[in-house]
Amino acid sequence: MAIQPRPSLPNKNTLYLARSGGGKSQALKQNRDIPKSGVRVILWDKSHDHKAHHYDNKKAFVRALMAGLGSGKGFRIAFSGGVGIEDFEWWCKAVWVALNGSHLTYVVVEELSEVCISVAKASPEAARLLNQGRKYGMRFHGTSQKPQEISKTYYDQCPVKYIGPQIGANVRKFAKEIGGADSQVAGLGDLEFLVFDGRSAIFKRFKYKK
Repeated sequence: MAIQPRPSLPNKNTLYLARSGGGKSQALKQNRDIPKSGVRVILWDKSHDHKAHHYDNKKAFVRALMAGLGSGKGFRIAFSGGVGIEDFEWWCKAVWVALNGSHLTYVVVEELSEVCISVAKASPEAARLLNQGRKYGMRFHGTSQKPQEISKTYYDQCPVKYIGPQIGANVRKFAKEIGGADSQVAGLGDLEFLVFDGRSAIFKRFKYKK
């Protein structure tokens, strides 16, 4: 299980929310808060959107993860063989075991709406990660093109939000979320994001490269 708790660690868990093609993965990749090398990164990445050592087989993934942890060095290890909630819960258990408050671990989940059982509480192992992972060094980063379908747990435990192009009712929802105007959200183009850090009433606007 997760070891070496450090309750003083800040919560920098982050959501990237935009319609399909809006640039969520690019915003995540270009986030300067995530070091490019020398850190632990564990990914749920079915589509191979990120540079990492990808494993479709669970045993191979676990072996690679344990080897990475034992090396004392940084690594980027992704599981790409998941097909639903059961596999995601298994992956969350593996991440939980890997957490160590003495080392930051960046945990990346691509397309959260595919692994949410409801819009209320997250699935049990995912909820444990979100609710307790911070003090064991976890920095969570999750994307979704269907923010209306992801669990409230993710909104509550991810104070940092990257709001990209939205459609329909999501425009008003996220304008309210960050304290901005509907027109500011409605006017976002591909790769444009309003970034809210969860600590102040001020949000910043960024345009990312392809």
